Amino acid sequence: MTVYSHSRLSCYEQCPAKFKLQYIDKVETEVAESVETFLGSRVHETLEKLYRDLGYQKMNSLEDLLGFLRSEWKKNWSEDIVIVKDEYTQDNYLKMGEKYLSDYYKRHHPFTQGKTIALEERILIALDAAGEYKLQGYIDRLTEVKDGWYEIHDYKTNSRLPLADYIRSDRQLALYMMGVKKQYPDVQHVKLIWHFLKFDKEIDSSRTDEELEKLKADTISLIERIEREEAFEACPSLLCEWCEFKPVCRQWSHLYKIKEKPANEYMKDSGVVLVNRYAEVKSKQKLVSLEWDAELEKLEEALIRFAEKEQVDVVFGSKNKVRVTESEKYSFPSKNSTEREKLEEILRNYGKLEAVSQLDTAALGNKLQQNEWEPDVIEALQKYVELEKKKRLYVSKIQK
Repeated sequence: MTVYSHSRLSCYEQCPAKFKLQYIDKVETEVAESVETFLGSRVHETLEKLYRDLGYQKMNSLEDLLGFLRSEWKKNWSEDIVIVKDEYTQDNYLKMGEKYLSDYYKRHHPFTQGKTIALEERILIALDAAGEYKLQGYIDRLTEVKDGWYEIHDYKTNSRLPLADYIRSDRQLALYMMGVKKQYPDVQHVKLIWHFLKFDKEIDSSRTDEELEKLKADTISLIERIEREEAFEACPSLLCEWCEFKPVCRQWSHLYKIKEKPANEYMKDSGVVLVNRYAEVKSKQKLVSLEWDAELEKLEEALIRFAEKEQVDVVFGSKNKVRVTESEKYSFPSKNSTEREKLEEILRNYGKLEAVSQLDTAALGNKLQQNEWEPDVIEALQKYVELEKKKRLYVSKIQK
């Protein structure tokens, strides 16, 4: 089975479609690095140098470290790095990095709070006794403050402080804690420490054995869900704005196809024409006329055909967009019919009738959709169950 990581799991939770493009299809994109990511990388490198040099009995001055940061910044900077906030320059972000390091240096100098055991170390976490479910990760810094007392340190350049619930439920460092407890047999206690550098603030936490066992079970369940996944549906959200897969995502690919066209060609695109007319008719539907309803039905059929032909889920117009969704619903024999009686008999024979409240069809549909029952039960029911697929359209304004 695939060796997972916290970032891979988080990608699936954020958007299964993105997960598929990145980890299954392995689609290559021309990823434009953000200045925030660039800043985080340079700060991490500088802190790694600080503690690595300390291991060789070399104490860097603050100016040494700031000089290293500036040197690495200049060496790695590229004009392709994206600065979304136009009112700021790369120099503003460099000064932010200098402030983070200065505050950290002054708070922790002379760095005698613990003995550094590992820096940027890969750690492997087995979630089950058989070793079938595994994760890997990289610890920013692992220290030992006294025999058997370890600390996992993680540097954050986030622009916001997290809520207490985030710290209590954070999966990443808790998973690393499992790995440390397995790798270092003398462990008596492990503390998790987040350094929020922008705010010159540390937040620490820990996990009980019971909490770690629950996390193991939850993580295995998530991995199994990913392994069973077939649809990998997109989850559109504000995070789409930072996704490198937008040009190939079914939610956005139509927009990328038309936005490079000149205005005269763009307005002739059949998808644009359909969306513009559909939005116009929808807005006038309040007049409740049969003529509008008939045209809407034709436009919906045309939009569904267009989306299927272009293999997209969202069709863009000049001011509006239309999302085409597909839902599945099971249909069952009508009450008092012979087929209904046979369906109930099958459920009774397999001991499943009570589970669906004496054949509550909504409950039965949920059981089938979630694939909870054994294959032989599903197979026996198929003769009396039909899966219907229905397309629905949602029109909305395009956000500039």
